Amino acid sequence: MEYPEFQPPAPAEPAIGSGPLTGRLFKIALPLVFNQGSVILMMFVDRMFLSWYCTDEISAVWPAMFLYMACSTLFYGVTAFINIYVAQYHGAGNDKMCSATVWQGAYLAIAAYLLLLCVIPLGRHSFGWFGHRPEIAAMERTYYTVLMCAALMPMMNNNFASFFTGRGLTHITMASNVAGNALNIFLDWVLIFGHLGAPRLGILGAATATAISSVLPPLIMFILFLGPGNQAEYDTRGQRKVRPALMKKFLKLGLPSGVHDLTYYMAAALFFMLMGKALPESLAANNIAWSINELLTLYIHGLTLANTTLLAQCIGAGRQEEGERLTYLVLKVLLGMAAVIGVAYVLFGAEIYTLFRPRVEGGDNVPFALVRAKGQYILLLLIAYNLCYAFVYTFRQALRGAGDTKYFLKVSLLVDICLYIPGMLLVVHFFGTNFVALWCWFLIYLAVLGATHLTRFRNGNWKHIDRGELNEVA
Repeated sequence: MEYPEFQPPAPAEPAIGSGPLTGRLFKIALPLVFNQGSVILMMFVDRMFLSWYCTDEISAVWPAMFLYMACSTLFYGVTAFINIYVAQYHGAGNDKMCSATVWQGAYLAIAAYLLLLCVIPLGRHSFGWFGHRPEIAAMERTYYTVLMCAALMPMMNNNFASFFTGRGLTHITMASNVAGNALNIFLDWVLIFGHLGAPRLGILGAATATAISSVLPPLIMFILFLGPGNQAEYDTRGQRKVRPALMKKFLKLGLPSGVHDLTYYMAAALFFMLMGKALPESLAANNIAWSINELLTLYIHGLTLANTTLLAQCIGAGRQEEGERLTYLVLKVLLGMAAVIGVAYVLFGAEIYTLFRPRVEGGDNVPFALVRAKGQYILLLLIAYNLCYAFVYTFRQALRGAGDTKYFLKVSLLVDICLYIPGMLLVVHFFGTNFVALWCWFLIYLAVLGATHLTRFRNGNWKHIDRGELNEVA
């Protein structure tokens, strides 16, 4: 089926609402920030509990996490486009296609999960290839394997959340994810330390808690998706049939974006894998610093997802210029927040780090004074990271919301593969796994990536993309 060039409708009452840009942004963004905040808080508590249990446990988490993300992000990036299509169909007033879109996303997630299961053995061996200490590599394999076996649930969560976030109903995804994350924190406490008669599992307990609790949010949203209210308005039960043409649209736009996510997380995974060969105190300090930064920058993903949703709705309603102004507003907010967090790192870095001091007897196998000293230095490097990441994520999500995904293939080839990876190998050749050298090259890579995304957004090509017909009949 061929899709004619999209001609934006001109509805008398736009689905995206009216009022000041700032008000609309924060109306959608605040529940998403709270939602993402609950996810980050859950991850923070998870990492903090592991650091209380043993320094080696926290050292193993981030390499395993980034390898898991590198493996799954290609498919996760495709399902993320469900939110964009729901938003565009909603902006065009095409309710039934919102439901049809979500069903296709569920089918794609199941197919992707079957492929991911085949990748697990390769990932398990990779920790040994990078020369990680045997005791660390064993924990990394455990954490990675459990997350991969549960990889279907985050994709389903992403998919069914899109039905609500794409229409601006972010409070529903917030409530669902808060429930799942609260369960995760409770299970962390039980399974990591062996409370309430459970075995004391350490990093296996953290991974198991994440896997079990990841079922709850998509289950809640799936039940609501099929509920009588949504069925009456969106025919959610009647749009179950497989639509190859619609799937082709998702893959056409989502795969290039997914490839870029894949190469980006491969770059980050390479950084953490190489860091795994650094001194034990450097590895632990780096992983703790990242855990702290994830918590204090929890607003980034909520704000940029809100911008992605509103920009897609603006495009569906033929109001691209409004979406452009919104994107620059988000960038200003992110840069301002990065500056505030930077001041906190300078003034209170040592106090923040104390939260991760081991509490279990025998857990301080790496002197925590050494870890904290290096960690304070890494927090200063994270100030530069947050400033660069504001540009990277703001414009990456905006271009994604606009459907400008062919551009991402070029970026993946030129910046991620041709620039970053050879450069990192040269750094290792000349400086070894010195954590300062690794960090400097990673920051240069992020600065180039942010400048590239900004240039692409400013040239305005995304305003004239053929997006197909948004008024097609479900």
